[in-house]
Amino acid sequence: MATENNGSNFFTGLLLGGIIGAVLGLLFAPQPGEKTREQLREKADEFVSLGKSAWEEGKEAATQKGEELKAKLDQARHKLD
Repeated sequence: MATENNGSNFFTGLLLGGIIGAVLGLLFAPQPGEKTREQLREKADEFVSLGKSAWEEGKEAATQKGEELKAKLDQARHKLD
């Protein structure tokens, strides 16, 4: 169980670090403000897309785990009967 949490924490840290790094890189780059805002919008869209796919993967994994737990519970109930 601890390894699942570590994987989640790692992914969260990786995503957050990527966002912060991208924003800081764009803000300190020597270019016009309009171009910087455009790049920020593009990066935000990329991260939203990544977040949505991660959400879907997590939802899918949770559904699968729920089905596995339900099957185990049903098995245990049948053994008691």
